[in-house]
Amino acid sequence: MKILRLALTVPVAVLVYALVAAPASAGSLLLVDKSTVSPGGVVHVTARCPLAEGISHVGSPAFTATGHDGPYTGNGGVAVFTEHVGGMGSGHARIRSDAAPGTYPVVLRCGGGHAAEVPLTVTR
Repeated sequence: MKILRLALTVPVAVLVYALVAAPASAGSLLLVDKSTVSPGGVVHVTARCPLAEGISHVGSPAFTATGHDGPYTGNGGVAVFTEHVGGMGSGHARIRSDAAPGTYPVVLRCGGGHAAEVPLTVTR
């Protein structure tokens, strides 16, 4: 019985150590406050990238152009970040007034690489 108790205790202790020791900023995060929006509406976004990479942009073909749209120039836009705190950024994006109804990707890029994506549905 003592051997069985020891055998069960060791894996649990290792698992608890692994969870506590894992860095909190290891992954990326993308949150959009609405899943459905009308043309001309505004969505608020929150994003986080791994600390070493930083946020490149959050963009979508559904977003209005801002003039700093990188890969979305001529085909959508990027969110305007108004706050950066502890590796997280938050901001907003306006939906193009001419956006056709449908589902569009909202994409987070970290350090130039694709990190996360969430769907956004535009309705009339």
